Amino acid sequence: MVANVIKRTFYRFYIFQPGLRIWHWVQFLAIVTLFVTGLYIGDPFFIGSVGYEATYAYAHNIPMDLVRLIHFSAGYILLFAFLYRLFLIFTKKSHFWLIIPKFWRGWFWRGLFEVILFYAWIKKSHIPLIRNPLARTAYLFVLLLILFEIWTGFAMYGMSNPDGFWAKLVSSWTIPLFGGNEYTIHFWHHVVAWIIALFVIVHVYMVFFNDFIAKEGELSSMASGVKYFPEGHLPADCDDVASKEECNKLKTS
Repeated sequence: MVANVIKRTFYRFYIFQPGLRIWHWVQFLAIVTLFVTGLYIGDPFFIGSVGYEATYAYAHNIPMDLVRLIHFSAGYILLFAFLYRLFLIFTKKSHFWLIIPKFWRGWFWRGLFEVILFYAWIKKSHIPLIRNPLARTAYLFVLLLILFEIWTGFAMYGMSNPDGFWAKLVSSWTIPLFGGNEYTIHFWHHVVAWIIALFVIVHVYMVFFNDFIAKEGELSSMASGVKYFPEGHLPADCDDVASKEECNKLKTS
């Protein structure tokens, strides 16, 4: 008995240029490093050098100044990664619209509810989308949270040298904005860090769900830059990465 072979064709969309893929992984590693070292800076109970004199602490545990150095270095990397992302917006293949929630489009609201039910295992599928509405909304929100972390982080960093560059550029007006209390900045910096950490956990779940359950190639697209859709399942947001003429041609082909 010879098995039937089903030959399928696919729509191919190149959506992540090399710069975007590099930015994604650099930002991810910076955020993880910042979160772990930030936990230690906030409460150094788990690897602290308690019980040793400062002179000999290096030989036994990770000292606070080393953790702070790693934290601040990762902060600079995150800052430059964020600026690089802004730069990529103006490049030819940035596909800027993929991070903008299109509230004015009908497919956005339909896709939003379908995707939520899909991830909750209530619905078996959703309308084909290059970037689903839930992801668009979440990514834009997280980018704003990252901007908040960069802002408040460098405001606190500037206080280590009140006459330095960051103190004059950021700390001088940020601390009065938070009521003149540096602790308030620390508090909200930590709260937002936990929100981002929760987003990363949910994001990883959704990415693996997309690749291994839904077979949508979300994880692989961040390596290759390409997403595929079976013929006849043209994404509703096709015009975010291609011209309307190209999308109409695909519909009628």
